[in-house]
Amino acid sequence: MAKFLVLARPKKPLPQKANVDGARAQWRALRDEGRAEVYEIVEDNGAGFAVFLDVDDHDELMAVLFRNPGGSWGAYEVYALGTLEGETRAMREAGIIG
Repeated sequence: MAKFLVLARPKKPLPQKANVDGARAQWRALRDEGRAEVYEIVEDNGAGFAVFLDVDDHDELMAVLFRNPGGSWGAYEVYALGTLEGETRAMREAGIIG
């Protein structure tokens, strides 16, 4: 399982045909499946979302983003996340830390 932080932000001004309800419905469904923690970005007036998303791999992440109606009227920033313990172990194995 891989975890990503997805910032889904609308273009400004928000296009009239923006399907905010469709985007919200997809994030809600993923939340209800236990695969996402979803927050609205207050600055975006209900049209922007910060999502901690659990997926099996990069391909599943891309499928989620491509299906989301927000992609046609907004932009995504995606950050791969790791645990503190996992990151420390990876840095130690890479010789970055002792």
